[in-house]
Amino acid sequence: MSKILLKKEEVDMARFQALTNAVLDAELDLLRERFGLGPNQKADLLREMAAITGWVARQAEQGRIIEARRGEAVEQLLHPTLDRLQATAKHPMGARLVLSEAETERLANLLDQGFDPPPALRMALANLAQTPRQPPSLRWPASD
Repeated sequence: MSKILLKKEEVDMARFQALTNAVLDAELDLLRERFGLGPNQKADLLREMAAITGWVARQAEQGRIIEARRGEAVEQLLHPTLDRLQATAKHPMGARLVLSEAETERLANLLDQGFDPPPALRMALANLAQTPRQPPSLRWPASD
């Protein structure tokens, strides 16, 4: 009976293992060791990393630059995700878009042409609209 009732952490860990690939697992294991956490503390590691990542994302959204310093050497943290966060902050959704006369004419010409997607895109869009779509089933390793 005790094998049937899994602890919440064991269930979370099983889901975590099912959703990650080998490269990500290896990177997380290296980080876990650097943080001095045990092999059974991956959930703790993810909580810590989420807190750090959240802080970095909030700083980027506020337009702050994140730098690492060692003496006179300074290195800025650069990543495409941070660029997207900063771009979103500069141009929030719903902001007014002002087009020049040439841009307006080009847009009108494009809209007049209509939309004729290729067959592969039509099929992909049709699959998204199907209600019986099911996510792939997950498999967990057998527990002892």
